[in-house]
Amino acid sequence: MYTIIIISLALFVFSYWLTVQNCNNNCSYHLPALTYDTFLWIGKKITDFQRQLYPPSYIVLNEWSGFIISKVIYELTKLEIADIIKGHSGKMNICEIAKVTKTDEDKLNRLLCFATSKGIFQALDNGVYTNNSQSLVLSKDDQNTFRNLILLYGEVSSAAKYLAYNLKLQADNKKEQMTAFAKAHNGIELYEWLSLPENKERLEIFNKGVVEQDNASGKGLYQDYNWSQYCNTKFVDIASGIGGFLSQLLTCYPTMKGVLYELPSVIEMSEQISYDNTHSYILHYFYKGDFFINTPPPANVYFLHSILHNWPDEQAIKILKTVRSAISLTNDSSSGHEMATNFKPKLLLAERIINDQTQSSKYQMDMIMMCICDGKVRSKSEIEKLLDKSGWKFMKITSCEGEFSVIEAFPL
Repeated sequence: MYTIIIISLALFVFSYWLTVQNCNNNCSYHLPALTYDTFLWIGKKITDFQRQLYPPSYIVLNEWSGFIISKVIYELTKLEIADIIKGHSGKMNICEIAKVTKTDEDKLNRLLCFATSKGIFQALDNGVYTNNSQSLVLSKDDQNTFRNLILLYGEVSSAAKYLAYNLKLQADNKKEQMTAFAKAHNGIELYEWLSLPENKERLEIFNKGVVEQDNASGKGLYQDYNWSQYCNTKFVDIASGIGGFLSQLLTCYPTMKGVLYELPSVIEMSEQISYDNTHSYILHYFYKGDFFINTPPPANVYFLHSILHNWPDEQAIKILKTVRSAISLTNDSSSGHEMATNFKPKLLLAERIINDQTQSSKYQMDMIMMCICDGKVRSKSEIEKLLDKSGWKFMKITSCEGEFSVIEAFPL
């Protein structure tokens, strides 16, 4: 174990040196994918070592109580505590925070004490609290915010209650099956539920949460994968919500023809929302459709960002087949003027990939996907099987900083 620690420290120093060099050379903070993976490996080894120091009962009970911190983070986010503190010169006494939020001072203080013990917020003397880098993630205008994703706690927790039911889905031979989410929502599946008129606000939060996820993973995806090769192509982003990732991509490569392919209700929202007063005019085309039914428009590149993990194998294959059916249209000379010539059509998947070094966060996402939509975070070999069954040939995988990898495939 001591050998592992020494090696880990040596790798940490080397990784830090690489990071500094990268910052000096590029004038921006970004960990190369290899360096990032090294940090994750070191963190995993340190965690394994810590687990050996504590009694098993402590570890199990501590993990079991994780649902409490999830709820606390949700409530503090809903109360906008980070924003309130930020708006009062960055420091605020608990009695003032309680008055603004109209909450019980003692109980709110206990929530903040718990959050602080987990590294979220910072406690000063005399009941004064201030933000830190972790609590700022809960605020509305932070560049790394996860506010909207956190506000989806109700949808996730309600589905998690029926995890036991979900375990029986594949074992049960009933023709009519539903996910744990549907079990918790009167038989209505997630995306159908979000499309209901009374859930318009929840749909907006969900789509903004997708943008937050894009922003969190964007630096790695942008810098660790070569997007410049598509600068003169027609690029269709399929079902990515309100098009946050594509808009940022088009900012870097204005000669790329970007198309957002989404459901009509999401397209309507995309046309109304301006992310930072620059993205609203960048998208060249909007294309309304359902990827289970409607063939995407002709293009050089079809991009599925964080899509397949939302669906079980059967539906994932159907989605990939629908995209594959667009390839014959791509070769239609009538649409050739819109696309790069001599560019073989390609499929790109941005997905979390399970492997031997997988961090617990990916397994957590796998559990969330299981509960809310019977989806799955897959391994590389599982992705390859889906591609093979749907008319695509796996070609290459590129690991990026963060949790995503980019998989390239060509039509068979």
